[in-house]
This record gives sequence, C-alpha cells and structure tokens, in this order.
Amino acid sequence: MSVSITEFGKTTSGAPVQLAVLKNEQLEVHLLTYAALIHKILVPDRKGNAVDVVLGYDTVADYELNTDSMGAAVGRFANRIGGAQFPLYEEIVHVTPNENGNCLHSGLHGFSHTVFDVEVTPGESDSVTMTAHSPDGTDGFPGNLDLEIQYKLVNRGLMIRYTATTDAPTVCSMTNHSYFNMNGHASGTALGHRISVDADAYLETDDASIPTGRKIPVAGTPMDFTEEKTLGLDIEADYTALKQASGYDHCYIIRESGLRHAAWFTGPQTGIRMEVLTTLPGMHLYSANYLEPVTAGKEGAHYQKRDAVCFETEEFPDAPNHPDFPDATLLPDTPYSSTTIYRFDLAPQ
Repeated sequence: MSVSITEFGKTTSGAPVQLAVLKNEQLEVHLLTYAALIHKILVPDRKGNAVDVVLGYDTVADYELNTDSMGAAVGRFANRIGGAQFPLYEEIVHVTPNENGNCLHSGLHGFSHTVFDVEVTPGESDSVTMTAHSPDGTDGFPGNLDLEIQYKLVNRGLMIRYTATTDAPTVCSMTNHSYFNMNGHASGTALGHRISVDADAYLETDDASIPTGRKIPVAGTPMDFTEEKTLGLDIEADYTALKQASGYDHCYIIRESGLRHAAWFTGPQTGIRMEVLTTLPGMHLYSANYLEPVTAGKEGAHYQKRDAVCFETEEFPDAPNHPDFPDATLLPDTPYSSTTIYRFDLAPQ
C-alpha cells in the first residue's frame, strides 16, 4: 500500500491544487484537492490490464470550465432544491437559483468549486483526508459548515466517508459525482453495460426534475433494475419519466438502511464490475443524458452523452421541502455522517 501527495497545477485564480494517489495491489486511485474530485480509478480487467474507469480532464482549468461536476464532491446540498428555497424552522431560506429557478448542487460556490486541504489520514497507510470550510451565507445556506472527506482503499474498494459540522441549523447532503464507464473512460457509449439497482421505487419528478413527493414502484416499468439488465434496453421507452429527463436521471429509494448494497454495474468488454454500497437513503442514477464537455477529456478523449453513468448516493433531492422525506437538517450538536463504497471485481463468466 502507498499514499503520495504531489503538486498537480493551479486554478485559474492561482490557487495550488494537489494530487493524492492511493495504491494497493488491486486498485490505484488519483484524487485532486480541487472539488476533492476522483480523477482516476485504475482497475485490472480480465487480461490483467489496468483500466481507468472514470471520466475526467487533464487539467484543473478543464475541470473548472466544464459544468458537469466531473468526479467532484458535491454539496452542501447535492441535487436540486425546488424554487431555490426551503423552510428551516420559522424561516424561509433562499439559496442561489442556477437551473430553471431551482438550486442545483448548491448553487455557484458549493464544494464542487472549492479547493480542499489534504493530508495523509493520521494512523492510516491507505487513506487521505480532505477538509474545507463553507462560510455562513454561502449561496444563501445558513451556518458555518466544516466538511471532512476521508478516501480510503479497502481491498478492492474505495471508501468515501463524509463528516460535516455546523454552528447553526442548516441542511446537508453530500455525494460524489463521478462518471463511470467500466470499459474505460474513453471507450464510448455505456448503453451496453449491465446494471442492477436494489430499489423497489423511485422518486417521481416534474418537468424540472423536482420531486413531486410521490414514490413510484418500479415493477412493470422501464425504471425497474431489480433484475440485472442492459442499460440501453429501456432507455428510449415511451415512458413519461424517461422522456422528461432524456433518460435515467432519477433518485432510487435503496432498500433497507445502514451500509448496504445499492447497485451493480458491469462493463461487457473488460468484465470489470463495480458494486455500490451506501448508508444513504437514495441513489441518483444518471445516464449522462446532458454530457457535452466544452474541452477534451483525459488523453484527448471526446466524451458524449450516455458515455457513462453516475451513481450519486444521496439524501433525497428537495428533501427540505418534503416533511415526509428523510430529514436532511444538520444541527450544531449532531454532525452529518455518511459512507459510500465503490468496490470493484470481475463479473462471473
């Protein structure tokens, strides 16, 4: 096992960005302190060749220029807040609208635009911890919020552990926004991948992708991944949810609670399979329907829509506006904590 931290480059404003590399016999993971993002995950395929299974860019400037949150740690509140406002005790909190009058991924100054500090996790040989501070009032969110993200190799898996504290009541939901393709980041469409999701229902949304509050059973619909199927099998089906979002872009309600299995994702060419595990109640399945980078990807790759899939473990979108959703309020005496693991192996033949 090894951990190294080196200089990677600078943001357009001149802030230095570091590269942290975690490596063991099964995995090699590259992380940047810009957005605490996952830059590379190298996994051996059936032939023993190392395959980079996450999309990304070669420079910090490219990550800044593109608006796809590629690989980033997203928060304070991941996904959407309808109408860019929500009730918090006796007040209505107004946050920055940045998508059709709604707040997406925390507005303009969320953690996906922040340079983190990084250190080798004390007492660990296979882990780094990144930290950042979000001042009170950032994009309208109340409370000074301090975030800590631990990235740790666990055999064939990358564990991501989020911890956040605040000095005033606020809301919090963190996710990772990596775009995965098990055939390799530059291999083209992901529609031939096999996928299963451990969820009996998903959250219905309106035309602006804001949850209506209804939980829709997947049985008998193109949204059903309870049995493994090819991603592209039903993606063009004549079904309202798919037409509204131009594909899959929905929060699935993961069965049970605690750290548990959420999804499988398998690349047909390499045989590489990823398992997603999480402690969070939901997982947003996004088939990269709107992926249109304005720059080339890593190694000059040309990424297009549906070339990858995001598995964004999360609190429910718009949770602050839905009292019947799991509570996403963060209080000074109750730290936020969640864990997600992306674990890799070779699918059975």
